[in-house]
Amino acid sequence: MGKRSLTITDNLRALLAQLIEANRPDLVGRYQQILRETLFSSRSAVRPSMLKNIASDEADALSNFLRQPQLRATERGAQLYQTGLSEQPVLRMGQVTRQFFLTHIEDGQIAPALEAIDTYQEAVIRGFIQSLEKAIFSEQERTRHAFERVVNREKL
Repeated sequence: MGKRSLTITDNLRALLAQLIEANRPDLVGRYQQILRETLFSSRSAVRPSMLKNIASDEADALSNFLRQPQLRATERGAQLYQTGLSEQPVLRMGQVTRQFFLTHIEDGQIAPALEAIDTYQEAVIRGFIQSLEKAIFSEQERTRHAFERVVNREKL
């Protein structure tokens, strides 16, 4: 038996987006729970009062991506980094997304649905990592400049 081709159709994307809207409180609640559980692994910029908004924004970003796949999910990853999250909650939200859809879709749609979700998650992670790399580079530059100032002062 040959390997079946996975097709992410517009109809499937629309169905997944409708599932988010129909079960939004469940998905947002799942995101909030994961964010609460991982709060202390995040950088200190994340306050507990921010978790509901982060969870709600994530559900919106995923729904928008499914409705308009040309949207850049990498921007969502950058937003998550700028919010102050570390990689653990971002990765865990991806797990929650997959678990959410596994409980709400029919067996025949699981493989293409997971492919669509993984496409979104990969772009989010890419945007998160790019923002992290920029921040590290910027910090290295500030450190180098500070070091150069100290060395130049010692020469005088």
